[in-house]
Amino acid sequence: MEKQSLDIILEYLPEQCAIPLRNARSAFESKVTEIVLRADRPLCIYQGKKLFYITENGFLTNTVQADGLVTISAKDIETTVLRLCDYSIYAFQNEINSGFITISGGVRVGISGKAVMNGNALTNVRDISTLNFRIARDIKGCSIPLLDKIDPRGGILICGAPGSGKTTMIRDIARQLSYRYRVSLLDERGEVSAYSHTKTGFSVGLCDVYAGYPKGIAANCAIRSMSPQIIVCDEMGDRSDIDLLMYSMRCGVSFISTLHANSMNDLRHRQIASEMINTGAFRYIVFLSSETTGKIEKIYEMRDSDA
Repeated sequence: MEKQSLDIILEYLPEQCAIPLRNARSAFESKVTEIVLRADRPLCIYQGKKLFYITENGFLTNTVQADGLVTISAKDIETTVLRLCDYSIYAFQNEINSGFITISGGVRVGISGKAVMNGNALTNVRDISTLNFRIARDIKGCSIPLLDKIDPRGGILICGAPGSGKTTMIRDIARQLSYRYRVSLLDERGEVSAYSHTKTGFSVGLCDVYAGYPKGIAANCAIRSMSPQIIVCDEMGDRSDIDLLMYSMRCGVSFISTLHANSMNDLRHRQIASEMINTGAFRYIVFLSSETTGKIEKIYEMRDSDA
């Protein structure tokens, strides 16, 4: 993890949480994947599947029975949420309702609490009880082994479990390809580029970045005005994404994206995912390892007969 990413996170945390983390950073920062605050529970540090706690004196431990663990209060959660929203909850209501806020450095903060519903519509999240800071990583060159084996103009769907490095992989794909092709990056959630004030927190090469746009609007703007050969975006899976793929194909634009899936069988048994594959937009289906971030486990090359 980049030092800057941890520093960004610490700025949002109450001092009673931030000080022990600063004191212990050398013991965990190189492998940390998530920092989780749960009301009335110990502060948790995840390194992949490994769970650690931290003491008030800044020592890391793997036992919840240890003395002096940093415990998160409801007030800590409230303070952190206000800081995440720049003290304007209303301005971030859509993000809160979607279940996460993306802060600078491409760090996504997951949110859980009590839903407030108006019929079938989620209108608010109250009594927030968990904040999950997911660490954004940048592994330059991680996509080169993949790009050496395939023609990216055929379209690529990167699949894997949460935390397998899908966003990390497409960030590097976008960066590498931008020096060979016209690439538009649709960064709806801000995680890929960490875009802020005309600059990107992560290097994305010569990509034209559409930050914060809904994917459909961004794709339409890009195709009309930027003449992309390739469009890259993160996290597909909605029915509207099928129309987006069909539109891009009609315009002669290749698509590279990600999807949560563990296997080809998993993809085939999920209706929207199966329909996305059957559009023919993706010549290659790539699965990442659940054990090592950004490691390629399997590459499938789709043929007409597979659709």
